[in-house]
Amino acid sequence: MRTGAVLLGWLALVVGPSPVGAVVLTTYFSVSEGITLRVGSAGGTIDEVRFDVSNGNVAPSPGVIAGAGAGAIAITVSADKGSLLGPTVATLTASSSAGLPCITPASCGSTVIPFSAISWVSANLDTGTNAGNDIQSGSFDGSASQQLAQFALPNLLQTLFLGSSRTQMTNTLSFSYANGTLYPAGSYRGRVTFTATMN
Repeated sequence: MRTGAVLLGWLALVVGPSPVGAVVLTTYFSVSEGITLRVGSAGGTIDEVRFDVSNGNVAPSPGVIAGAGAGAIAITVSADKGSLLGPTVATLTASSSAGLPCITPASCGSTVIPFSAISWVSANLDTGTNAGNDIQSGSFDGSASQQLAQFALPNLLQTLFLGSSRTQMTNTLSFSYANGTLYPAGSYRGRVTFTATMN
């Protein structure tokens, strides 16, 4: 099993540009076997997604808060299958179990906002062979291993006749905060870890 992991800062979330065209795309050429995951900007930069809950969004009629800062964030998984008997699927998971703890304890103490309050709308959804297998619109579930996507790699026959292959998935996510619970005033910060595997 090959794995790759990227930390996503929340109120620091990480992501970068997405290629134009199909969301899950397979090309055939000679490559070694492995998997890469990119979440956010190049060069190790952590892009922040911020949610400002203030004024009318606190009371009396709180509403959903769109993410600011990094804007839309792209997640790309590239899986290289270099052998006939190699991995057959690539899977992307997210760990959001730590939540968003208060970082200004004088005002919000030890309060932790669960990541389940954060949702996203996914763009560039695949409509071809892998429809439904890339990152769909949804929300974090606060678990340590939430499956976000799983897409097939070329089968034995395709690899036998066409050679090694690279399959790439890219989705662009736009985040929002549900704002359905009134938490103590203050600043909260958390991080999600994304992991890509192939087996």
